[in-house]
Amino acid sequence: YVSSFVGFAPVSDPRLIVAVMVDEPQGGYYGGQVAAPVFSNIVAGSLRMLGVPPDAPTGNTIGPDSEVEDVREET
Repeated sequence: YVSSFVGFAPVSDPRLIVAVMVDEPQGGYYGGQVAAPVFSNIVAGSLRMLGVPPDAPTGNTIGPDSEVEDVREET
């Protein structure tokens, strides 16, 4: 498997586009599980270095500790 996630930030005025690909991921293979957290860390650090202010409240995010039901499409 190859897990991937592509996104841009900030939403209101995009400055970055980042693609993350993980070859042979361990412990899961969905991009949202494996590659999205890496994307989040990269973009957060990059925006901080560029001095780009957040365009959403910092408490307005969903993370691994959030109580969100794990939804998967059946194939």
